[in-house]
Amino acid sequence: MASADELRTAVAAGRTVLAAAITMAAERWETPGPDEADGPGWSPRQAAEHALQVELEFAKAICAACGYDAPNSPLDGNLSLASADDALSALADISAAIDPGLDQVRDDQLGESTDEGMISGVPVQGMLGLAIWHLTGHASQIFGPMDN
Repeated sequence: MASADELRTAVAAGRTVLAAAITMAAERWETPGPDEADGPGWSPRQAAEHALQVELEFAKAICAACGYDAPNSPLDGNLSLASADDALSALADISAAIDPGLDQVRDDQLGESTDEGMISGVPVQGMLGLAIWHLTGHASQIFGPMDN
């Protein structure tokens, strides 16, 4: 089992990958991605807005499971990222807001869970794993298809 420190390191790496994807997508920020099974693909902007909002929700759930105060949201209402620079700034603000809570998570708390929200019953270790998967998945979506 991964330790709390290892999981935090992986979350930070996921954020780094997301930041790189956002930077590379600046010129096509509003351009939809390839169509998906359920409709048009998301633009880099849509993917970044979603990824950052969910990052905050994962942190709230993790803090709740560990008995910590929820992080204060640095977002005012709905997140609207008009540019890649706005997204990078929001990523930094969200990270600064949630890291103090995540930094408190101990190895003996990785099995704790919350009974609230859509990840009810998922242990902290799983929530951190989902956060990593979510960050890197949307980074891949933002990077877009790779040409050979």
